[in-house]
Amino acid sequence: MTSPGRISPAGLKAYLRANSWELQSKPLPRVEIWERDSHEVLVPLNSEASDYPRRICNFIEDIANESGLAEEDIARELQYIEDDVIDLRFEDDRPFVPLSDATKMLNGAREFAIANACSALQRRSYHGRSRPLQARKHAQTVGMGHTLRGSFIIPIVSPIGVMKPVIIEGEQEPLIDVESERNYFPRRVTGMMADVLRQLHELVVERGELPSRDELRRAVYGGLSADACFALAAMVSAPETGDLDIAFRWALTSAPPRVGGDALEFPKQSVGAIQEIAHILRDEVKISDKVIYGFVSSLDRDPDDDEGVVKVKALIAGRVRPVKMTLGPDAYHVAIEANDLKLRVVVTGSLYESGTGRYAMPRVDLFRIDDYLPLEVANRF
Repeated sequence: MTSPGRISPAGLKAYLRANSWELQSKPLPRVEIWERDSHEVLVPLNSEASDYPRRICNFIEDIANESGLAEEDIARELQYIEDDVIDLRFEDDRPFVPLSDATKMLNGAREFAIANACSALQRRSYHGRSRPLQARKHAQTVGMGHTLRGSFIIPIVSPIGVMKPVIIEGEQEPLIDVESERNYFPRRVTGMMADVLRQLHELVVERGELPSRDELRRAVYGGLSADACFALAAMVSAPETGDLDIAFRWALTSAPPRVGGDALEFPKQSVGAIQEIAHILRDEVKISDKVIYGFVSSLDRDPDDDEGVVKVKALIAGRVRPVKMTLGPDAYHVAIEANDLKLRVVVTGSLYESGTGRYAMPRVDLFRIDDYLPLEVANRF
């Protein structure tokens, strides 16, 4: 059974909310009462209490009695409530797989996580040995979950905990918190992994022909890299027989990303095309873009102009800095939407610092809403 101490009160409440339980208005010390139909369940709120593990066991027992499910099934559902999970699944008729195949799969998953962590920090067609420390450390955060019976399934687990919403009072400008930005990194990486897999599925499996160089350049701006392609090819080719199926389970303690996350299947015959794209990205497409995440802080465009000047407040080298850039009509429209709704944006391009400490992006290759994070801003008027 799941270790009770690992499940936080926020995770318990997220599970209940996702399964149509409702919080009773009557407050009680140290516990909350949730109800569904005529049933009630207590949620312990102090995870440091000595009896917290026992109360979690009682919670699981109560849910099992109400739902008719086995306690082991409830515990399994609770296991990754606060984690994003990518399930790597492949069919194989053998009763076991050789360790060499399993090693290929796990090494491929590790390299794929690192490649996308690199792309979350800097867009490059090929990262090679240029791997930032933060990206390499991310591979120590992501882990393999308990294997599942049936087919060969490896859950790749990325803990994210609870993403607290940013509350904006009226016209107040959103604030960037350094610690929160660090906490967003695992979700951004997992979201990028889902998006990169979607891109590759469209480019390789759905179309059945190699994409053009321009298409690959646009895909790199979206996070694709040769490193990610090599890693995916290793995973797809790992089993002797069978295709690789990939499914996503997003943490219930936060809203899922607004894009990506559909189940995908990579047939074994797609390995060659994925590897060829990897070689093209490594040898022929040369891109190296800086990436910033932040909020639009100012907009300036003359009525007769197509382009407009935008400033984005972003975290750079541990400090919040305004970055000035000029955007075309489509990107400027996105900036207006992001500013009106107070949504985070992600921008890639050439980042320069002047002698006076001011930052600018004279070339912007991608400007979009930060779709990997939930709609975390709640406006109050």
